Amino acid sequence: MIGEPRSQLSALRVLLVGDARMAFPVAKALNQAGCQVFAGVSISSNYLEWSRHVSGSFRHSPLEPGTDEALPVILNWLDRHPVDVIQPVSEAGSRFMTRHRAAFEARGRLIMPEAETVETCMNKTAMFELCETLGVALAPYRRVRDMESLFAAAEAIGYPLIVKPAVVDAELFDRKALIIADAAQLAVTMPHWPDIHPELIVQKYLTGPRHSVIFSADRGRLLGAVEIKAARTHEYDGTGYTTYGVTVEPTPLVREGVERLAAHLAYSSTGCAQFIVCPTTGAVTFMEVNPRVSLGRISECAGLPHSVWGLKLALGQAIEPPADPWAVYQRGVRYVWTKGDLTLLGKQIRRGQATPGEALRRLTQIAVDAVQCSHAVFDPLDPLPALGTYGNILIKHWRRYPEYRTA
Repeated sequence: MIGEPRSQLSALRVLLVGDARMAFPVAKALNQAGCQVFAGVSISSNYLEWSRHVSGSFRHSPLEPGTDEALPVILNWLDRHPVDVIQPVSEAGSRFMTRHRAAFEARGRLIMPEAETVETCMNKTAMFELCETLGVALAPYRRVRDMESLFAAAEAIGYPLIVKPAVVDAELFDRKALIIADAAQLAVTMPHWPDIHPELIVQKYLTGPRHSVIFSADRGRLLGAVEIKAARTHEYDGTGYTTYGVTVEPTPLVREGVERLAAHLAYSSTGCAQFIVCPTTGAVTFMEVNPRVSLGRISECAGLPHSVWGLKLALGQAIEPPADPWAVYQRGVRYVWTKGDLTLLGKQIRRGQATPGEALRRLTQIAVDAVQCSHAVFDPLDPLPALGTYGNILIKHWRRYPEYRTA
């Protein structure tokens, strides 16, 4: 891993907003760089407050429903405990800080791209149009605004297809996207238009795993990038969060797409670009760019110091990039989110979707991966958060009481 001088970052105070799995590698990397890391956590957190890399924490309402109930609590804490830098470390945290960007900017530097860049990245239709302009690999698609245009687009594009929100990180009938095999399934899966979505995207479905590129960039110049293939997700059809991933050689069309998009957007910060890559035909299609930290554990373990780079970019400090930003990381580094794997398997067993033999085989594989891979939350040198996560069923009621702990 490319190191950063501890003295440049020591004594800085950083607040992490959002308490998802992505927060753990960020907290560890920044704390090891000499920063004091603080965290706002909610009842639904992964016990981030128990991490030895967190100097202080405070409780607030969950950010996940998309409400602003937590805002006065977080701003009040910031006013009483000034920090130097603030970073969103979850989807909900990123949306939350975007809605209230001015209030957070008045209280510290933000580890996130410029507001205009975030707005563009969060708009999938704008990104698809940009891909067409830049020649980034993209499967045929149409924008639809009602059921009539939805069915018309499906017939024009052909099955199988995927239907997804026009906004990054939004959900459609409690799913990130809907994979549709034929017209009959479309009618059953989407019996009516979802009122919360003024527009949806219908796109030709490309079979293959999701390839995520975790990258850092400075005004459009790529500093470092890691390509990760998601071999498993927490949804049976592959549309969910990655539960098992491995770093791979850069896919030429993916590499080209990330470089063109980062340059055009003049992207400055960390981010995650996602593509689908068909393993048989080699076909590639762009999915989205999440303007936030993602899959931090595997990218850090593979050698990309994106947490520290994100901090330095926010502070305006110089970074000396490698000659080839794609040469930074190790190939073949594996990552696992064991709880996500177990949760999916449990659901499928209860629904009768997994035979006893299949369940035993998958449970064995999950156990093997748990021993051999880097974990989303578990760290042998920082075990308490993982113990809390797996023991949550026994202690979750205790966590309902407000807790304030600051160093």
